[in-house]
Amino acid sequence: MKQITFFTLLLVSFSVFAQKSSKMTNFYYDATFGEQFGVKLIAKNIISKTDFVKLGLEINNQTKNYILFLKDKCKFVVNQNSYSLKTVKKGRILKPGKTEIFTVKSEKQTNYLTNDIDFRPGGIYTFPAKGVTVETEPFHLPPDKNKISGAAFKINMLKLKKQTDETAVKFKCTYTGDKIGIIIPSNCVLRTENGKEWATVKSKEKIKILQKGESVSFTVNFEIPGKITDMQFADMDIVWKDTFSESDLTELNFDIQHINIDENTTKEKN
Repeated sequence: MKQITFFTLLLVSFSVFAQKSSKMTNFYYDATFGEQFGVKLIAKNIISKTDFVKLGLEINNQTKNYILFLKDKCKFVVNQNSYSLKTVKKGRILKPGKTEIFTVKSEKQTNYLTNDIDFRPGGIYTFPAKGVTVETEPFHLPPDKNKISGAAFKINMLKLKKQTDETAVKFKCTYTGDKIGIIIPSNCVLRTENGKEWATVKSKEKIKILQKGESVSFTVNFEIPGKITDMQFADMDIVWKDTFSESDLTELNFDIQHINIDENTTKEKN
């Protein structure tokens, strides 16, 4: 009887401890990772529970380049063991001169309630907004085919409006390369039979940044006075010039940082 009572008390004590442990949250001090070529990193709002650790990684892009962030390349080190993150399908893009905070989280791989954690940021790449032009065949109007392709882009016409003094064409474009695809729709021109080139008008299309396999739609608009040519019946070509380009990725490497528990905050909030 005494043995049964002892084991019952033991089970109750273990259950109480487990419940307290599952509700426990550790809070840590922020960590600064320094600067690489005008890019600064700070880890903020770092917490851990038994089943996860997470932080907000602030990326401050002080350069004129874009940043691609693949957060699954980051790693947490807990009790000398490395833990990776869930794989992401595509990275996040950060514009030049901007700052953004990205949530980075590792979960269900160990007990994360520890007094210190190491964190290694990874998957941070920069690339210029002006890439190497991808030569692409002109798109003829009226169209003799709906699809064309360059070395790294597939282009499909979705919609066409062809009137006497206005032409508007909507395209869907897919990037098939292994770098970063860049589309600037306003760079194309409309070339008439006499060789004259006309720039786009009414263009609200901003720069498009594509990772491999991504698609985007855009519309280009052109206007020519009817007294010069009747666009509804004229043979014309959309000449892409520098509309499509590719940029190489440059990886930035930041050192691993040791993150210490904030004992006062942890005590106050538990």
